[in-house]
Amino acid sequence: MDNYRFSRTFLSDSGCVSCPRRWGLRLWVTVLAVSMLFCQVAGFRRRITDRTYVPLTPIILNTTASNYTYVTGETAIMYCAVENLGTKTVTWRRANPSVILTVGLYTYFGDSRFQTQNVLHKDQWNLHIRNVSLDDQGRYECQVSTKARDIRRSFYLNVKEHTSTIHISGTTYVEKNQRLVLRCNASSDSYPQDDLDWFMNGHKVESSDTEGITITKSVAYRSQTIWSELVIAHARMQHAGTYICRTSDKLVTNIKVNILNAGKDNVKRGTEKSDKGLLFEDTKSQKESYSSPLTGSWTLIFGIIFCVLS
Repeated sequence: MDNYRFSRTFLSDSGCVSCPRRWGLRLWVTVLAVSMLFCQVAGFRRRITDRTYVPLTPIILNTTASNYTYVTGETAIMYCAVENLGTKTVTWRRANPSVILTVGLYTYFGDSRFQTQNVLHKDQWNLHIRNVSLDDQGRYECQVSTKARDIRRSFYLNVKEHTSTIHISGTTYVEKNQRLVLRCNASSDSYPQDDLDWFMNGHKVESSDTEGITITKSVAYRSQTIWSELVIAHARMQHAGTYICRTSDKLVTNIKVNILNAGKDNVKRGTEKSDKGLLFEDTKSQKESYSSPLTGSWTLIFGIIFCVLS
């Protein structure tokens, strides 16, 4: 009995009574960790197996348009949606003549205007052509690089020539110290002009409070038109000349403005004309008065001769 008490006391003092409990907890933790690691490895191997034995074929979707129309100078974009691309590459080529333009994101053709952009969330590989011209019109192909080369879709690009018009209006004859107003508008079939400038006799005209010159501008994006109005509050003789309206694309039109000095030249011209008219009328009446007696004398002479002969 005394020996048992001694061994119990010795084990308690040495801390070995709780050893079985600690080893049991460590064992359960180790088993749980090994089980989780086994599940992860098994699941990863299963995913690799599924990818290996279930290959997916790339598909070019018909969710985008196949015909596109742009105006010269714009950036033309043709959209190609590809699903299940995997490790394959998308190639853009021109059908006629047959020329490879881009391979993936790399521009294969020696023209930096051609570029492919990848939109990840839409699975799109879109061909961009900057500053498109009439020579770029034609048929293009979006193709997935495979041995058979049978995964492709055809697109057609139509390019129209950029057309712009410009028109100027206003009063061509303005009295001195009167208000001079000129208007200019320019429209386009693709985008409005960036700016309109005014010139008079080759010199640029700008707004000036001291000279009473005001230039206002407005843009309408719906009608692709820009307007400009030039107002001179009190026109003077030096404001006469040829006014030019020019767009940022060098489209030009002009109008000639005459400034009239009504208090001087016009009155003189009218008076001179009136005097000439009166002088002509007086001369005519004098001629008539001079011819009347002569006509009467000849009548009397012919009457006497007729009586004598009869």
